[in-house]
Amino acid sequence: MTGRKVNDLGGLDGAAIDRHETPKTLFEQRVDALVMLLIHPEIGAFKVDALRRMVEQNSVEDYATLGYYQKWVRAVRDLLIEQEVLTSEEIRGKLVEVRARFAEGGSER
Repeated sequence: MTGRKVNDLGGLDGAAIDRHETPKTLFEQRVDALVMLLIHPEIGAFKVDALRRMVEQNSVEDYATLGYYQKWVRAVRDLLIEQEVLTSEEIRGKLVEVRARFAEGGSER
């Protein structure tokens, strides 16, 4: 039998689960929309199972400290690289471009 995955918390003592719904932030809405587009059959960049696999590959520290949608963003990045949709260099280049635009007070587009 294999060891417990980082997301396998069944049977462990932990804090109570907060089941209250909270409104999604703009960031969360955008990440959710991005994932829904990428998994749509007409796009087919990856399957939802692949997203889950990538999230489960986080380190224990990352899994504990990253937010739900932050985990999704990392998983999307890793999957787009794995599926050769984008390269890590292309992603880094775009991040540099967007950060520079924000630093200048530009728009988010």
